[in-house]
Amino acid sequence: MTNVTKLSTLNYLMWKLQVHALVDGYGFAGHLDGSSQIPSAMITTDGVEAENPAYVNWKRQDKLIYSALLGSISLTVQPILSCTTTSSKIWSTLADTYGKPSRGHVQQVRDQLKAWTKGSRTIDEYLQGLTYYIS
Repeated sequence: MTNVTKLSTLNYLMWKLQVHALVDGYGFAGHLDGSSQIPSAMITTDGVEAENPAYVNWKRQDKLIYSALLGSISLTVQPILSCTTTSSKIWSTLADTYGKPSRGHVQQVRDQLKAWTKGSRTIDEYLQGLTYYIS
């Protein structure tokens, strides 16, 4: 996650793309979207109850992803995640918070677009800036 831009209140969509691509590349996107089923913590074999190795593995993977997600989030955003315990809960909390455009967010983007001028920028720089504001 060292190459991922830290999540702030303004860059959720790009952060989400970067993180999902990275986690999916390792084959762990199910931990983000919740489709990776949590195995039962205990199993019974020949009448003996023991810790389920599949659960231990799932939990280890999820905690590594959880930690990496927290490390890719700015300190100003982290407090909204204080009650989360899994990587999928972080993912859904952030989507609920930043993924749905609020009236205030729409107004903020509108104001940023009005203020964005070409000035001395090249056309490429100008268009890249517009793309940033729209995303």
